[in-house]
Amino acid sequence: LEEKTQELDFQRYLDIVRRRHLPFLACLFFGWVIVWASSWFLQARYKSTTLILVEEPTMPRNYVVPNVNDDLQVRMESMEQQVLSRTRLLLTIDKLHLYAGGRHALTPDEKVARMRKDISVDLVRDAQNGAITAFKISYSAPEPRVAQEVTSELTGLFIDESARVREQESESTTEFMKN
Repeated sequence: LEEKTQELDFQRYLDIVRRRHLPFLACLFFGWVIVWASSWFLQARYKSTTLILVEEPTMPRNYVVPNVNDDLQVRMESMEQQVLSRTRLLLTIDKLHLYAGGRHALTPDEKVARMRKDISVDLVRDAQNGAITAFKISYSAPEPRVAQEVTSELTGLFIDESARVREQESESTTEFMKN
């Protein structure tokens, strides 16, 4: 027996749709109804994002040797651990009255876990050399105002922590040079 392979062309597909148009329309209609109905039950989520650029020193390294650790990846991990620590997140949660209300009250640990899930910190790398050029801080919440306020608060915490660490390292270097 010789098997023939038939290629399905556009006309053949069109004939199939014409013969079975009711099942196609029914699937399309019920799919639309399911999507429309689920939009009423799903809660809207708003995401606020801040991009913080990382600037390189303006003085050439040949003239002035920087006295601060330049490994940005390590500094970012350290800052992220400090800013996203339990105590700082609880202060932010209390300050902005997050995760309050509802049918049952959440414990502080549950609030911190939920906030950590809603926060995202991503490094932005240069496409050419892979150097870190910026980082993004994002927060998602059910209300746009809350998302913006929390992102603004987190951005301030990251900037303050970076300034504190740089100042601390400069002071320790200066103290070392004095001794």
